[in-house]
Amino acid sequence: MAMFEEVLARAKAVAEVAGKKTGEFVENTKIKMEIADLQRELASLYEGLGRLIYDGRKSGENIDDMVDACLAHLAEQNAYLEELQDRLLEGKNVTRCTECGHLNDGDARFCNSCGKAL
Repeated sequence: MAMFEEVLARAKAVAEVAGKKTGEFVENTKIKMEIADLQRELASLYEGLGRLIYDGRKSGENIDDMVDACLAHLAEQNAYLEELQDRLLEGKNVTRCTECGHLNDGDARFCNSCGKAL
């Protein structure tokens, strides 16, 4: 009887681990989909900014306030994108350089891209 209980306990432990891994996979997939959507939105925003600058220069109109608003929105969206990417990296042995954003091995002492101390 003890052997059956041991097998049952191990099966429960395996099921718990599998459930946890499945949950992590689903969460990571949601984050990846949100990243892809955000990257498409950013591409559209960059294109719109270029069009705004072109049209503004062509017409001679002062568009500095609109450009500043677009740049602020782009900065917010890029910060959110980096936050999402960092959430994907949690639990993995990687470190993002605070200077250039390059991903390095978790045990690296200096950034492989810019050389800044990590």
